Amino acid sequence: MTQNVRGRLTSSEDLVQRMRRQRAVWDMVPASSVVLLSGMAFTLLGSIGAISQLASARVSIVRFVIVAGATGVFGAVLTWIAVRKSWLWIVAISALAIVTGSALSPYIQKHAPPPLIVSNDVRQWIEIASEATIFLLMIGFVLTMEFIRREGDRFFRTHTEMRLAGEIHRELVPTIERRIGEYEFYATSLPSGLVGGDLVDLIDRNGVWLAYVADVSGHGVSSGVVMAMVKGSTQMGTRFELEPGRLLAGLNEVLCSLKVSNMFATCGLVAFSPAEGLRYSLAGHPPILRRRRLEVELLGDQNLPIGVFSDAPFQSTRLEICTGDVLAIITDGLTEVFNAGGEELGIEAIAEVLRVTGDRPLNEIASAIFNRATQHGPHIDDQSLLLIRKNG
Repeated sequence: MTQNVRGRLTSSEDLVQRMRRQRAVWDMVPASSVVLLSGMAFTLLGSIGAISQLASARVSIVRFVIVAGATGVFGAVLTWIAVRKSWLWIVAISALAIVTGSALSPYIQKHAPPPLIVSNDVRQWIEIASEATIFLLMIGFVLTMEFIRREGDRFFRTHTEMRLAGEIHRELVPTIERRIGEYEFYATSLPSGLVGGDLVDLIDRNGVWLAYVADVSGHGVSSGVVMAMVKGSTQMGTRFELEPGRLLAGLNEVLCSLKVSNMFATCGLVAFSPAEGLRYSLAGHPPILRRRRLEVELLGDQNLPIGVFSDAPFQSTRLEICTGDVLAIITDGLTEVFNAGGEELGIEAIAEVLRVTGDRPLNEIASAIFNRATQHGPHIDDQSLLLIRKNG
């Protein structure tokens, strides 16, 4: 007996929890969509109200409009309540509609026009046709609402998960503004959707640091998942190895082990240690831009992207930097921006912005570069930027 009671209580609690989850999902529906859905219910139930009068021999324009309009409003209100309020409200509104209809029925009948003279055969056919039409419309309404409920739950559940993934992405790829010794850093990433495949990161191990930008192939959730793996692997790898070439080799082994076709990543990184000084390495990534005074130099590629060949070698190069120099590591989402005429922005335009604005604060340089890309064409790919300046 006690177990049965507990089982019923558990079932009731599960039902309440499911209803709360469904309510939370439907609360995300935009107001404009609720208006469209209520409009659909108004027209559908309004037509049912209009057809229901076909079998009546005493019909007037006023009665036709009142009944059709009231039925439509009833359907629209029920739909709005179903989306925005508790289902218990539907019971209350339905009861109110029944009471109101019963109260108005004598008045409508009293002021109805004289009955029309129609043969019994015609009247019988109209009654059958109207009842069948009403029945089919009601079934269609119920099936439509059930379809919307099922697909709406699935769609908005997926939308909620995507929004959560976007929040996780923002936590994984935050804007970076830091100083480590005589070096200043600014980095940010703008995904083209809720989840992006670009990564900017800065790792500091007691004055030995690594700053890098990675760009995972593809878009959306799949590239975002791999991006998170790249960040985790890099964070773990730097505990044992900070030399850029060997670090990239380790990341390459991780990506190659995934066995996912057409999945790879490009990476551009700069590392510093008191013993080795500055070193940089590029794995299939756009060149690093080095701004010195009013000149911008491109530091080119040396290695294949990571995740292509498991035995690919990776090299790093010593990097010379003077006080006031600015390094910029970007992803191709900034250079591969096309205008209405199909012309690509290109890395030269980014270099020119860096040349002109290189003496400004790093966040202002970044804003100028992103603005230049936005002015040229739409943002269709993830766009990321890492700036490093040596101060004294």
